[in-house]
Amino acid sequence: MGRHANPDIRRAFEEFQDTDSPTKCLRVRCLHCGYQRAKNTTRQIEHLQECRQYLESPDALAYTQQQQQQQQQNGAATNGTQNSTQAPDSSRPAMLQGVHPNPNLQIHRRGPNQGKRPRESIGNAGPNTIANPAAGPPQPQFANPSLTAHLLNMNHAAFNAATQQPFLSHAGCGTLAAAPLSQWMVQDAHYTRGFFQLIGGLIAKIRLPSGVNSQFHPLYRTMDLLISALNNVRREMSFFEITATKYGIQIGDDPPNFHTRAYLDLFNTVTHPSATLLEGMLVLWATEHCYRSAWMYASSFTSTLQGPTTENHIAALHQALIPNWTSPAFSKFVDACRTLVDELANTSTSTNGKEEMLRCEQIFRQVCWLEEQFWPDVDGMGEEDETGRLGVGLSVNGSQAPEPAPFSMNGVGTTSDATAA
Repeated sequence: MGRHANPDIRRAFEEFQDTDSPTKCLRVRCLHCGYQRAKNTTRQIEHLQECRQYLESPDALAYTQQQQQQQQQNGAATNGTQNSTQAPDSSRPAMLQGVHPNPNLQIHRRGPNQGKRPRESIGNAGPNTIANPAAGPPQPQFANPSLTAHLLNMNHAAFNAATQQPFLSHAGCGTLAAAPLSQWMVQDAHYTRGFFQLIGGLIAKIRLPSGVNSQFHPLYRTMDLLISALNNVRREMSFFEITATKYGIQIGDDPPNFHTRAYLDLFNTVTHPSATLLEGMLVLWATEHCYRSAWMYASSFTSTLQGPTTENHIAALHQALIPNWTSPAFSKFVDACRTLVDELANTSTSTNGKEEMLRCEQIFRQVCWLEEQFWPDVDGMGEEDETGRLGVGLSVNGSQAPEPAPFSMNGVGTTSDATAA
């Protein structure tokens, strides 16, 4: 008897060929969380036991209800050899608890090809396919999972907090004082110089394959984007200098504050050899996407500005800074970063896709938190708030607040050097 395809496993995973591997093995991708591994039904079931997105999906709930009905009608479930000694958890599908045998067990296999039927991909059943009543209604065809969409959906509130700060609304309304803007420009200059190290470290991670169409290969396109990003960052540094001189904005020589240093630590962490190219590209996209969204939020308030301003720093905001990060060219760059992050995620060959997914989720939450802290604190009048988180760093009782520990991932702790940044 040949393999018995399990419709629930087929609906939960997408099969694809790993063309980058020397063995060209068949791999599967969880359509609920994006986890990848070599095709193995037992391991796929083990993954679904822990996949929160799957356990909360309509598929899992429908399967649970179906098994409960069968158990009520047929009594305790048995696998033909022994009964389960523990009562199954009714809140989870019976298949995931080992109540039913592996559906792909082969009995009396008569040869390497006899009784074997070709694998069908999800959503590609032919017109002569016999419907399985237990499989429920036909499932819709899934597009490639998007890591970036998953992260944005998971962290909606944190992303809004990072990109909708009072500093930005006052900048758009024209009520921001000169001191907070100068403070932000000083810290952003440190951040921008750290960007060179980030991009350089990501380029060093790329291993270009040979014998491919480089125009379409994700790694070649990633390299092209990073080279372009280096030129863009250098132009941005000149842009800051020219803007400050043109509008008479006083830029101090303050060192990076501890939130900026934490950002630089994150850059160092994702360029460490233990981090993947996907993790580093995720940081690049997430920071740039936050910047674009933040300045778009500031731009939404510009209609409240009453006539031409006589304040140089407000003119700098509305004539140079806000247009720079809301321009079509910058938006095109951010969208290109997002496309490559999703492609790298969908073609990842990590031996533990679940672990890599958890690291990506952690990175995105870290970026959102750092972006929220990065904007200077202002009061209701747009003036610098010296009691805020970026002021003197006071705790609730007025004592000096300790600086947070450097961000660490993959067991790598880093401490950025302010002079090197």
